[in-house]
Amino acid sequence: MMRFTDDPKQNARILQSLRDKEEKLVQIAHDLAEHLRQVFIQEEGQPPSEKKNKERQIRNIQEVAEQSTSWAEIELFIRYQAARKEIYADWAVETLNRLKDLENMAKSIVQGAADSALLRRVHLYLVRRVLGYTVRWHVWHAKGEPQLQGGAQ
Repeated sequence: MMRFTDDPKQNARILQSLRDKEEKLVQIAHDLAEHLRQVFIQEEGQPPSEKKNKERQIRNIQEVAEQSTSWAEIELFIRYQAARKEIYADWAVETLNRLKDLENMAKSIVQGAADSALLRRVHLYLVRRVLGYTVRWHVWHAKGEPQLQGGAQ
């Protein structure tokens, strides 16, 4: 079980609040994956396919988020990947905005706790969850949907 604080009651309240927001996190991830699909179509002229998509890059971002204790580090890595043209700049900007906005959700979860480290931990937890769900949605768009349509696109 994830531990955000040494206070068992506060930790239980945070965990319950996170569980209550899980549907919202999945929806944010779906929106990001759908945005990536639309940008991919604009840039490549076709939807992502099993052989050609940005899955590895999204997984790289997720991996950095899993290992990091800093939002600034994650933000920089996303910008770095966009500058290297490993991900689309338009998608990077949208993703950064949506992930940064998760800080507001984190504030509502910690409910004004004066501990900025606690706020950072909850924000990063939310970022990690959304990125993980984004990978799953993206794989569905690139590999699952084409199977329903009778083969890879």
